[in-house]
Amino acid sequence: MHNGDINVTKPGTVLNGLDVRGLIKISAPDVTIKNSIIRGRTMNGPGALINNLGGHRNLVVTDTELSPSTASPHANGIYGYNFTATRLNINNVIDGIHITGSNVSLQDSWIHDHMHYSNDPNQGGSASHDDGIQIQAGNNVSVTGNRLTDSHSAAVQITQDRGPVSNFTFSDNFANGGACTVNIAEKSHGPIKGATITDNSFGRDSRLSNCAVIAPTTTKIDFADNYYVPDDTLVTIKKG
Repeated sequence: MHNGDINVTKPGTVLNGLDVRGLIKISAPDVTIKNSIIRGRTMNGPGALINNLGGHRNLVVTDTELSPSTASPHANGIYGYNFTATRLNINNVIDGIHITGSNVSLQDSWIHDHMHYSNDPNQGGSASHDDGIQIQAGNNVSVTGNRLTDSHSAAVQITQDRGPVSNFTFSDNFANGGACTVNIAEKSHGPIKGATITDNSFGRDSRLSNCAVIAPTTTKIDFADNYYVPDDTLVTIKKG
């Protein structure tokens, strides 16, 4: 067990088999976190169990659970960019993965059982905007082979709040929940370039009926072989 936060400053550090009662901040390249559980701590403002907002290259997180020991509207899973995440179990956070830049791969992972507050201090007292994955900016973002469930806002939310998003791939996933399960917004940065959504299965628990994917018509998506389960009805894109 490790009590307290960890600030990783040595390049090439490997954190293996840890039970971390705190937060991990990445401050060096080529860091690996594996076979661990990150439980966080009491937080007084928004943050992440694993923070790579500095975008230090080649962060690898694998075979690890991210699950806060203290319920909080401030706790999120992973913040940042330049990372590969494989076989993660992320639960009881607001946002599972919050992407702020390029070169992110999430595969074979489960993001579920989000925290949701009807009066969230980070939303001015309105309801939480909990997402499985939120993408604020970035090129080369790949989401493959995952299970994304139980979010109130969206399983995947592309906002372009920080900059343009391009070369986004979403394939071979099961996704369910949210107002619309995959929600793509352009805002001031215009259409998403290089968007691919193929070979996914969607549940029907979106709050808006039959809203697996919503996107502006100006964003052109390579969209094929996406089906609802269990009835195998073909998914179509709602115009938003």
